[in-house]
Amino acid sequence: MILVKTKYKVSIIIPLHNAESFISEAIDSCLNQTYTDIEVIVVENGSKDDGWNIVSSYNDPRISCFQIEMSSATVARNFGYLKSVGDYIMFLDADDVLSLDKISNQMVLFTQFGNDVLISCAWGKFTNDITKTSFVPQKVWNDLLPVDWLVTSWAGGGMIQTACWLTPRGLIEKAGLWDETLKSNPNDDGEFFSRVILSAKKVHFCKKSKVYYRTEINNSLSTKISEEAKYSLLHTFINYENNILTKENSNRVRLALAYNYLYFIYRFYPKSQDLILVAKKKITNLKLDVLPLVGGNNFKNISKMFGFYNALRLRQFVRGLKS
Repeated sequence: MILVKTKYKVSIIIPLHNAESFISEAIDSCLNQTYTDIEVIVVENGSKDDGWNIVSSYNDPRISCFQIEMSSATVARNFGYLKSVGDYIMFLDADDVLSLDKISNQMVLFTQFGNDVLISCAWGKFTNDITKTSFVPQKVWNDLLPVDWLVTSWAGGGMIQTACWLTPRGLIEKAGLWDETLKSNPNDDGEFFSRVILSAKKVHFCKKSKVYYRTEINNSLSTKISEEAKYSLLHTFINYENNILTKENSNRVRLALAYNYLYFIYRFYPKSQDLILVAKKKITNLKLDVLPLVGGNNFKNISKMFGFYNALRLRQFVRGLKS
């Protein structure tokens, strides 16, 4: 293994909450990076397992551990960021794993393109055996201008997992911290990084680096989403609109924004009618001649024939018959 030494420090911030089974693997993937100038900041918040004792047992000067009151990953990330001193920032979840050359490969790109860009990388899903990780390329796995990246992602072109991003500190200073006002937000990383992306000159994709994203964990959050979380998700999409329209107000941007609002309605109809009404008004205000298609292939085909809202009513009628 070739160790890479440079004058720039990378801060890796890990929120920790009830992840005793995985936190060691996450931390070890940081400490064993070929890029040596790092700090790992673990912020534990309200865990009921042995995770804190595990991280406290590490005897490595590169690790700093903090405990805060029970809050959220968003609050923990902001806390860790404010404690960090690195020139570049990465946010890693406590159950995910980095390829050992993840940082060094990305840092090479910063030497080529400067510190006003954002670097992403490949990510794949695994459950227990990391050697069986599945990597499925997506449209956003490319070098793209900020607005192009967001439009591509929102229109169904994929996403980038949180730890994939390596971000110059200056971009976060321009974009602002994670939004703690949106409680239980299932898309907190999307909201934060949309602002960071718009603060960058360009997004570059690092083909050599990888993040291993753990899924289907027994103690993972329920698939049921609270009304508070729905509210936060919708307001993430509203923030998208407010931010991107200051950069470009075009038909393609408005179509991508409509895709987000339509997805929200598609997912939660017929419940949460107050929030759905807000989303419908937002779509109307975008003044589009034709709406993008969302949902599965059958739903899209029905939408083409009868319209999106009639397709929703038909879907609900069929579900009623089945129940």
